[in-house]
Amino acid sequence: MKKVLLTYMESGNGHITSIKAISDALKLYNDPDIEIIDSYIMQEDRNPTLIKFNDFIIHQTKQTNKIKGYGPFVFSLLEILGKQKFMVILHHTLFRKALKETLKVFDRIKPDVIVSTHYYMTLSAIEYKKKYNKNCIVITYNPDNNIHAWWDNRDGLFIVNNEEAYNEAIKRRHFNPDKVKLVYFTARDEIVNAVIDKDAYREKYGIPKDQFCVIVADGAYASARSRSVVDELLKTDKNLTIIFLAGKNETLLNKYNEIKDKTKPNIKLIVSGFTTDVHELYCASDLFITKAGPNAILDSVFMHTPVLVDYYAHPIEKATTKLFVDKFKCGIAIYKPKKIRKAVENYIDHPEKLDEFRANCAKFDRTENGAKDVAKYIIDELKK
Repeated sequence: MKKVLLTYMESGNGHITSIKAISDALKLYNDPDIEIIDSYIMQEDRNPTLIKFNDFIIHQTKQTNKIKGYGPFVFSLLEILGKQKFMVILHHTLFRKALKETLKVFDRIKPDVIVSTHYYMTLSAIEYKKKYNKNCIVITYNPDNNIHAWWDNRDGLFIVNNEEAYNEAIKRRHFNPDKVKLVYFTARDEIVNAVIDKDAYREKYGIPKDQFCVIVADGAYASARSRSVVDELLKTDKNLTIIFLAGKNETLLNKYNEIKDKTKPNIKLIVSGFTTDVHELYCASDLFITKAGPNAILDSVFMHTPVLVDYYAHPIEKATTKLFVDKFKCGIAIYKPKKIRKAVENYIDHPEKLDEFRANCAKFDRTENGAKDVAKYIIDELKK
């Protein structure tokens, strides 16, 4: 029996949702000769070294959202220091303990295929192949909308979800053209099987059916602009429902839960922590206000809800803004909270101005689901 290891890695939630989509698609094959292993590698055996390293990566993710310019600085510095080659050196020196423990986990599982959606897992998988099992197959799906210098181009299939990223991988990042594959955007089962019914979701979550509704989020950690945007929207005199996704940020969750019943009478404030059913709230809303996280925006677009990008933290999210706002025209980008409030008030008075964005969102077919193609590549590589 062949073992396919699907590596879950937290750095935001997008890497997790994309690997889950691949896992869901792969399991549809129901192949008795393939064992599918879903693993949060960095949490295996509660290894303190791996937990500490993952916490470090999560902290860096939060910092790029909190500190303006931090993300672009880090990405630019990596370009200067040597890109992927520097990343390999870095993980063999400063992060050598984490890499060593990660390879131990791989060796205990002894996979025939390692599937990754995060740069660190791809780097570790290639190192595992070099040191432990030269026949191991490495397959990476990049959930981002561009190809940054952190990705390892030494070995394995590298799968992307748009033409710009495909060309960038080959021309700028020097991936082997025979190893770069282009698929449609991935969608996990919850998205693929969801019903697009705004009224039903509004009834489920107690959202007024006749009132304009915005959902505001910053990803899992709520550490970018969401707080300032919500505070500004609470000033409006228009009838408005605001859904604030505080994610895993307990401080903001508690703070806004305390004030949700003290808002102006024209405003209904709904506060939510982290939820895997967030796509239902996207569908229930008229507009999703968020930083340019690739997977959050994609989920909203799949649920036919336009986006308003209020922030991008680094080149990955800048590329997402260009793709979904400038190219696909699924929404707009406004970076000042006061201007965001004025835009929302304008949409309340003229909801038809969102019609073009909704129509462009509706062009995205979640049932096409690129995860099925990624799963097929995995099966094909095993057959080889």
